[in-house]
Amino acid sequence: MASSLYCEVKGTGHNVVLLHGWGMHGGLWGKFNDELSKNVQTHTLDLPGFGYSKEIKNDFTLDSLTEVVEEYIDSLTKPVSLIGWSLGGLVVQNILKRKKVDLERAVLVATTPSFTKKEGWDNAMEQSVFNAFSNDLKQDYKKTLKRFLSLQTRGSDLTREDLRALNNKLNERGEPNLKALESGLDILSETDLRIEQVNNIPVMVVLGEKDTLVPFAVKNEFSKMFPNLEKLALEKAAHAPFISNPELCAEKIQNFINE
Repeated sequence: MASSLYCEVKGTGHNVVLLHGWGMHGGLWGKFNDELSKNVQTHTLDLPGFGYSKEIKNDFTLDSLTEVVEEYIDSLTKPVSLIGWSLGGLVVQNILKRKKVDLERAVLVATTPSFTKKEGWDNAMEQSVFNAFSNDLKQDYKKTLKRFLSLQTRGSDLTREDLRALNNKLNERGEPNLKALESGLDILSETDLRIEQVNNIPVMVVLGEKDTLVPFAVKNEFSKMFPNLEKLALEKAAHAPFISNPELCAEKIQNFINE
């Protein structure tokens, strides 16, 4: 299956696989990828159901998406590091939990072990927010996607610029699979990976202090899950820090990968 998964490869050196978020595709990494690939070899995947991987058959569960990425990682020359944003960050965490592939390092960008509030977990969004998105998606998925993008950039000092960049990229590789969109919301809503794993692999978490989807306080939960954790806080960024701060994010992540 990994052989049919769309991937754009740039640069040379250490293999770094990039996983995008819900409703998007690998082209979203844009300038950040351009900067990062100057020093490593990047592999920007389109996850099943999105971008140029829209037609790939998949159950669109967290484990089925994870298995496809694990298969791709296994095909690469080691060492391999992994970067995941938002939904892609859940896939990274699941890969670390399963421990079925060898990774050098992992980077979690604007993600969390649980996007919705659960018992003992208030550092998250209300379940009702995802329920509303799920209902709206069935009525007008294009409008729902654009509203979700707006929510992702809210709070950033560069809100207009960030939102314009996301909207410009949204349909660059065609419209996503509706089943993948619906199932992706279910993954974001239902997944809870808190303390289900303790992994000693070096992990960096990149968070925007103005992110309205992922509260900055999730860094404390990641500290419990990953003892070898490095934190990068971007005070003027929201949910897409690699878009509002591409050079800085690329520099810090590259330094982490090359440590």
